Amino acid sequence: MMPKIAFTSVLDQEHRDELERLLFFNANQSRVTDEVTRVAKRYGIPRVNVVGDRLRVEVASKTATQTLYAIERGTQRPIGVAVYTREDDMFVVLFVAIHEDYAANGSEGKRGLMVKFVAQIRRIAQRVRGIVALRLYVGRPEPTTLRVRR
Repeated sequence: MMPKIAFTSVLDQEHRDELERLLFFNANQSRVTDEVTRVAKRYGIPRVNVVGDRLRVEVASKTATQTLYAIERGTQRPIGVAVYTREDDMFVVLFVAIHEDYAANGSEGKRGLMVKFVAQIRRIAQRVRGIVALRLYVGRPEPTTLRVRR
């Protein structure tokens, strides 16, 4: 039976090594190096910090960020992370890292984790007053903008 996937904005500090491996030592990282470099130049390099007893992914520029984690229910193991910020009337998704098993070409790729991440962030955006779009710096030279419907 496949583990269920849950989304949360909270990740305990005991998962720091797993989160850092996901963000910084991901085998698929070479496929998005150019996009990550462009975003890092504008917003700063991401870093994992402990706030209280929870993990947060922040960027060096001190831009206020939000973090959404995809976890396996039961183990609480992080299998994905998305870092986003608010700019004017949109959420800007800066970084997304997905565990190799859950990437499109991975053993769990059919689960569509990237699509689920975008849908989840879109649902969050629908609940925030004034947000009308998502901008994603993911997998393309130029960002993609998606409308948020109420």
